[in-house]
Amino acid sequence: MTTLSAAKTRVRTWLFDQALPLWAARGMGDDGRFHEQLDFDGRPVTGRPRRTRVQARQVYVFCEATILGWTPGRAVAERGLDRLIADYRRDDGLWITSTDDAGAVLDATPDLYDLAFVLFALAAAHRGLGDARARDLALETLAAIQARMAAPHGGWHETLPARLPRRQNPHMHMLEALLAWQATAPDPAFEAAALSVLDLAHERLIVDGAVREYFTADWAPDPATGQVIEPGHLEEWTWLLTEATRLGLCDGSAATDLHRRAMTHGRRDGFLIREMAPDGSPLDAGRRLWAQTEAIRTGLAFNDPETPDLIARTFETHLATEIPGLWIDSYEADGRSADRAAPASSLYHLTTAFSELLGSDA
Repeated sequence: MTTLSAAKTRVRTWLFDQALPLWAARGMGDDGRFHEQLDFDGRPVTGRPRRTRVQARQVYVFCEATILGWTPGRAVAERGLDRLIADYRRDDGLWITSTDDAGAVLDATPDLYDLAFVLFALAAAHRGLGDARARDLALETLAAIQARMAAPHGGWHETLPARLPRRQNPHMHMLEALLAWQATAPDPAFEAAALSVLDLAHERLIVDGAVREYFTADWAPDPATGQVIEPGHLEEWTWLLTEATRLGLCDGSAATDLHRRAMTHGRRDGFLIREMAPDGSPLDAGRRLWAQTEAIRTGLAFNDPETPDLIARTFETHLATEIPGLWIDSYEADGRSADRAAPASSLYHLTTAFSELLGSDA
C-alpha cells in the first residue's frame, strides 16, 4: 500500500521538476498567451480557439506554484495575467470566450464558466502575486455578472443570450471562485453571491442526495438529461461545501452524503467514472483525469485511507506518459484512450489536488 508520505514525494517531483517546467517553457507562446494543448512529444497544438477559461486556469496554476515555492512561476503568472486582462476583457466588465492563435477575438460572448475562472485566477493573483488590479477587477466582473446575467429563477444565465438546458457546473465554479475570494480578501459582494449559490445547491441542484447536471429554466431536472450524475462533481461539491463550512457560510451537512454517494456508486476498478444514473448504474463507465483529482483532493480532506492508492493508480495510468509532465486525460470503459494530446485545462485540476497534498502534514 502506498503511504501518503511517499505519494507526497512523488507528487513534488512530478509537479516541480517535470510538469511546471514543461508547461512554462512550451505551454506559453511568445505573446504571453497559453496554448490549449501539448501533444505527446511536448509540442504546442495550434489552430484551436484560445479559451478564456484555459488562460485563467493557467494563471491560477502558476500563481499557486509561486505560493508553493516554485519561484519561476511568478514570471509566467504575471505574463499570463497581463495578457488575459489585455486581450480577453470586454468594455462592459464581462470577458470574451476565445481568441485565435494570433489574438484576434473569435467569440466575444460572455460565458459564466469562463467568468468563474477569471474570478478564480484573479483571486490567485491577489494571493500569490499581490497584484494591485485583481480585487477591483474581480468586484467589477462580479457586478457585471449580477447586472447582466442574473436569471429570474435563481443563479445566472450561462451565456448571453441565455441557453438551455441550464447546467450546475458553471455555478459550481462560481462558488469555487467566490470562496477563494472570501478566503483571501472577504467582501460582502463575494459573500452574498456565494450564499446565493449555496442556497441554490441545497434547494435545487441536489436532488435525492446527489447533484444533477442539467436543468430547465426554473431548475427542475431537464426531461431529457436531468438524470445524469457525475461522480467527479459530487466530489468537487463535497470539497466546496467543506470549504464553505470552514468559512462559516453553511453547515456542510450535505458534504458527507455526497462523498459517500460518489465512493459507493461512482467507482469502477478504483476510478471514478464519467456518468451514472440516480440508481448508481453507469451511464458512461469511461473516466476523466479531473474526476480522479477531485477524488484525491476530497479524500485528503476526509482523511480517506484509500487516497494514497488512488494517487498511485493515477500516476500509473493518467500520468504515465513518455515525456514526464504530460497526461492522458480520458479513458473509455474498455481501458483504451484515443487521446493524442494533453489538454492544458487539466493542470488546474492536478494543481488543486496536489497543492492540497503538499500543504498537508503527511
